[in-house]
Amino acid sequence: SSLKKTTIGDDRLSHEAQHNATMLMNILLRSSLSSRQVLEIHRLTDEAFNWLCGEIETRFQQAQVQAGEMIGALAAQSLGEPATQMTLNTFHYAGVSAKNVTLGVPRLKEIINVSKKPKTPSLTVYLTGQATNDAEQCKQVLCRLEHCTLRKVTANTAIYYDPDPQETVISEDQEWVNTYYEMPDQDITNISQWLLRIELDRKRMTDKTLSMEQISEKICQGFGDCLNVIFNDDNAEKLVLRIRTVDQTKSSMADESEDTTRMDDDTFLRCLESSMLSDLTLQGIEAISKVYMVNPKADESKKRIQISENG
Repeated sequence: SSLKKTTIGDDRLSHEAQHNATMLMNILLRSSLSSRQVLEIHRLTDEAFNWLCGEIETRFQQAQVQAGEMIGALAAQSLGEPATQMTLNTFHYAGVSAKNVTLGVPRLKEIINVSKKPKTPSLTVYLTGQATNDAEQCKQVLCRLEHCTLRKVTANTAIYYDPDPQETVISEDQEWVNTYYEMPDQDITNISQWLLRIELDRKRMTDKTLSMEQISEKICQGFGDCLNVIFNDDNAEKLVLRIRTVDQTKSSMADESEDTTRMDDDTFLRCLESSMLSDLTLQGIEAISKVYMVNPKADESKKRIQISENG
């Protein structure tokens, strides 16, 4: 009933002005003081509810301004005063350069302008269940969210001319190559004489909870039967992937003239290397480039928080 006193008159324009002036207030009251909110959540008595209604009416009447009030200058001043104090502790996190997010005045501008593309979008995720108290499970969730490509776990790559798959020119690989080809999974007569050798970083592999078998499966899923991929054990001194192309048309073209438009194997491997390092997703969600595991403050809920950038 208190909202009916904002405008004077009973004509159409007065009713429209009344509706425009009180619509948001009506929405707020109906959502905050619905029957379920009052009875189940707030559990207000009749006396408390009447006091609350009186307090709302008093503050609503105090908030009204005279017709013709310069509200533009007043609103700008109200925004400008706190905005001048937003330059302290809002731009940088010490020691974590990639964790910086847009805060302070730039973030305020994004909110006011309703920017569709924030500069540093982020998302705060609260874990539930056992992951709230188990750091290991929390780490597993983090790894499943953060986007990881082959480039992030690769130490170095090289292309070799290695004509005999079973007798490799790389001496340090000879032992485990012999072991692998004792019972080969594929026909090695059609594989290329050129070899793409990828050495992986053990520390990054452990951090991302990845295994050699998982990476090999991802490569095979992405390229199918076009590649021959072998790898050594996860406990080896160096984690190595050996990749060769498979010539599936070799037998059918044995009696035909050589195709002059076909790309050389070494050139194809260079293109394959570039594509594989950049585009092959090992795990995670592509839109989430980085995830952090943060312990909440003592006065907050005892849940671990993950802040993901570009998420």
